[in-house]
Amino acid sequence: MTAAAKPLAFDDIHTQKKQQQLTQMMHSIAAKVRGMPNANSTRSACPVCAHAPVDFFVNAFGFEMSQCGDCGLIFCNPYPSLAQLDVYYNSEMKSFENEFFRESFDKRINIFLPRIELIQRYGGKGRLLDIGSAIGIFPEALKRAGAPFHLTCCDLSVDACAELKQRYPDTDVICGNVLDMAVDEPFDVVTLWDTVEHIVDLDALLKKLRGLCAPDGLLVFSTPNTHSFEWMVAGHQHVQILPPGHVNLLNPRCIQHLLPRNGFALVDLLTLNASLDISYVQKLMAQKKVDDHRLGVFLNEALADEQFCTMLSSYLVEKRMAGNMVVVARPA
Repeated sequence: MTAAAKPLAFDDIHTQKKQQQLTQMMHSIAAKVRGMPNANSTRSACPVCAHAPVDFFVNAFGFEMSQCGDCGLIFCNPYPSLAQLDVYYNSEMKSFENEFFRESFDKRINIFLPRIELIQRYGGKGRLLDIGSAIGIFPEALKRAGAPFHLTCCDLSVDACAELKQRYPDTDVICGNVLDMAVDEPFDVVTLWDTVEHIVDLDALLKKLRGLCAPDGLLVFSTPNTHSFEWMVAGHQHVQILPPGHVNLLNPRCIQHLLPRNGFALVDLLTLNASLDISYVQKLMAQKKVDDHRLGVFLNEALADEQFCTMLSSYLVEKRMAGNMVVVARPA
């Protein structure tokens, strides 16, 4: 975030319309998906670190979420089938998601500007593949930042790809699953913004990304960070617990397991913005959804002080304890 930019708040990018409709729509599509056959078995061991047994975490929208007692992964158990995911991602949920992306389009640009600066700081240049581009907020941020990348966008949604091509006619757009992508030459930079949590087989994804990334290239992705202030406060009520969409909720320890075995070396792991965390927690407090023991008397009072919130936000970013982490990696 630039010095002149206003700190982002939760309601800036999660519009009131989204918040009012999301729960109702999730219950509806989740019920439909749950009614479908699923041959995937319930796992007794963690899919990231193999620790066993895993513990029950929460039941959300009728799906059980488990948590690993070692690496801390929170995952949908059992994972949804490909057929279930196909129904989910081709439901009205996706049209609704793109609608609220449009409503908060300009405000979301500010999320991506620091990420572009980060990519350039680590020498990212040349051909950039963005996976899960949706309606093109990141491409727009690249354009506004004047970042000189040759951009290729990839998304599963036919509608999103059509909108991308219309909005950015000079951009290469690939409509399909990244796991099926074949390219003539690898990319200098590969990005995924809040996409990883949607992927069932993280090892298959990372192996594919290793093949798409040039030997001296850069992989940069963001995903929710469950080892963060907002997760400590929200716990089982966290807004990111959205199965069957969010099936793997990670933390830095998970990343340390996943990258090396799939051909990547961790370069950096940051949390670039904590104003969203604080405004989200304040929202939970206003709605009386926070257990007092999770915050304590001090924070219950201090979070009403703007100066304290600014200081806490800086602290959370510095300590990498904000709710969304950005991972920078290179081929090992």
